[in-house]
Amino acid sequence: MGQVQREEIAQRARRYLEGALGFEEFMRLAPEQTDDDDIAELVDLIEHEPKRGGFLGASEREYVAHMTRIRELVDKLSS
Repeated sequence: MGQVQREEIAQRARRYLEGALGFEEFMRLAPEQTDDDDIAELVDLIEHEPKRGGFLGASEREYVAHMTRIRELVDKLSS
């Protein structure tokens, strides 16, 4: 994927994180297959975003690490 596609995916991910784009819509717009490792990782992380706390949920530390990686990839895809 080219830089324009990377920026579009980053923008959609940012909108998802802000709550302006729902999970289903993000996944519908995400590429099903890509040769871009960063895009593939971003989509996978969003698809497998852990439940926060509670029974079988991620610890606060695990959740923060997961979300931090998503934001790092969004920043990388935006530049």
